[in-house]
Amino acid sequence: MRISQTTGKAAGLAVACLLSLLFAFRAHDFHNSLTEMRYNARTGNFEVEIKLFTDDLETALNKGNKGPKIHIQDNDKNDRLVEAYVRKHFKWSNPQGALRPYQYVGKQNELDATWVFLELPFSGPLPGCKIQQSALTDVFDDQQNIVNLTFGAEKKYFLFNEKVTVRPVE
Repeated sequence: MRISQTTGKAAGLAVACLLSLLFAFRAHDFHNSLTEMRYNARTGNFEVEIKLFTDDLETALNKGNKGPKIHIQDNDKNDRLVEAYVRKHFKWSNPQGALRPYQYVGKQNELDATWVFLELPFSGPLPGCKIQQSALTDVFDDQQNIVNLTFGAEKKYFLFNEKVTVRPVE
């Protein structure tokens, strides 16, 4: 069986592109976070879980910090710093534009990630609400934040980055 010259060139080009992509990912860090928002009809709250890479969160918390270097661990004394950072970067507003309060429940480390847990009381229509998820965009210009929102049978997905930090829920 003989491979045509055109097929061989295309295969070679595909392999070269694949290798270039692999080296590009090795040469550059990949910065992302994942936020899961699930509505609990029994409690009337969105249960929010935000997964951040621990080293990235530490970089953000240490930015401009004049004191000792901050390290995130379970049962440390950094909850107030993590909470303040999350409150600055994760926000929910109702259709009238009013920011809705939420409760910081805590954080938990898992290998190289830190999970932050929130409870957001919710009533009213979902359309017209807005989500802000700008975590780590103040540190990394390639930061991507994914938000998965589940409200009953409805599932919505949002992507945030340095240029788009607020999105409407439609």
